[in-house]
This record gives sequence, structure tokens and C-alpha cells, in this order.
Amino acid sequence: MLPPAFSRFPNLIGWPGGVGISLLVSALVLNLTLSLTARGDIATLNQEIRQLTLQLRQPSNTPTAAEVRSQLNNFMASLPAHDQINDQLNTLHSLANRYHLSLKNSEYRPSPNKAGNIQQLRILIKTEGEYPDLRGFLREIPQLLPSLLIGQISLNRQKISVTRVETVIEFYLTYTQTDLKRS
Repeated sequence: MLPPAFSRFPNLIGWPGGVGISLLVSALVLNLTLSLTARGDIATLNQEIRQLTLQLRQPSNTPTAAEVRSQLNNFMASLPAHDQINDQLNTLHSLANRYHLSLKNSEYRPSPNKAGNIQQLRILIKTEGEYPDLRGFLREIPQLLPSLLIGQISLNRQKISVTRVETVIEFYLTYTQTDLKRS
């Protein structure tokens, strides 16, 4: 049996006091639960900070100036020269013919002169052909012409059941401009 002071306590505080005490106890329990969870998160974050600090202190694999120059020279050697643009375009057109794509229209526009000797030629080609042939054509381009970038492709077909598509493909041919003199 409860002592007499405990048995009179509910009558003394009334129902509003009982609600207040239960809210106070709930708030304390919630506060303790959240603070323990936060302490675990803080410990995890501190451990991650220590690991990242150790990684930053280790020497990095930053390439030397000679390695960077070598990579740049290899990249520049992989680009076709200005006088090879016709060969690149012939390869592109013969690849389209091999995949039975009929070329309707083509536009060629050089990009504005940029700093250095790397230039781009914007090529806009309108074709018509079967969708599987178009996929094969687009898949083979990076192997044959690594300096030709696909910028945008627009497909149009009359019905969903028809596999013949009209396409507009935007390419960018990157090349080096070495011995050209502008007038």
C-alpha cells in the first residue's frame, strides 16, 4: 500500500499537474535518447575526420611537370591535323554508307579561333535510315574517329511501329591547326 502522502498527491496536483509531470518526464526521456544518438554520430564523424586527416598527410600521386607535358603531347599527337580533316570527313561519310544511312544534308562550320592551336569543326548531318543501323553507326564512331565528339542527336519517326528514322546529328571534330596563316 502507498504511503498517505503519495495517495493524496494526485488530488493535490489535479489532472493538469499530472499532464504537466508526464510531459516533463517524456521530454527528459526524449532528450536523453536524442543526446545519446547525437553522441554516437559525433563519435563517428570524429573518426571520419581522423581518417581524412591521415589521408591528407600522405603524399599524393600528383603527376610531375614532365608527366603532364608528356600526357599533353600524347593528346595533341592523337588529334588530326588541319590537312587531315577531309580524310576524317570521308571516313565519317563512308561509315554512314556502310550502315545504309542516306545523307540528306550536311553543314560544316569552324568554331571561333580559340587560344592555342586546338580547333573544332561543327558538323551537322541530316540522315535517314533504320534505327538499328543508326545505333551501329553511332557505336562505331568512337573507335574509328576518336577526335569526333557527338554533341546532339535528334530522332524523328512517323509512327512508333516504324524503324526508319530521320536524324539530325551534331558532331564536333577536334583538330590541330599548326601551319595555317590567316589573311
